[in-house]
Amino acid sequence: MRDIFRPHRNPAQLLYDVFQKEAKKRNERSVEEWLEAERQAVWRAARNYAQQYGLRIPLMEEVKKTEQYASGSVDYGAKWAYAITEYMILLKKG
Repeated sequence: MRDIFRPHRNPAQLLYDVFQKEAKKRNERSVEEWLEAERQAVWRAARNYAQQYGLRIPLMEEVKKTEQYASGSVDYGAKWAYAITEYMILLKKG
């Protein structure tokens, strides 16, 4: 099945995929546990990608802020991934 919300370019695509993989474990955890696990997984993926490509590593606070911003949207995962990507690219280290 095709996912119409999945971003087409990295790092947003990578972050979206990491989130989707982690979200599959939600029924095994409490809300607090899955929310923290998803944030941690997305942050680690963003950190690793940023280090590999010379981008700015987003702060965990930014990951939380962008997750809250995307919350409730039909395209939640994509909106979150794009928002983190903006922190990584637009606020690039340098």
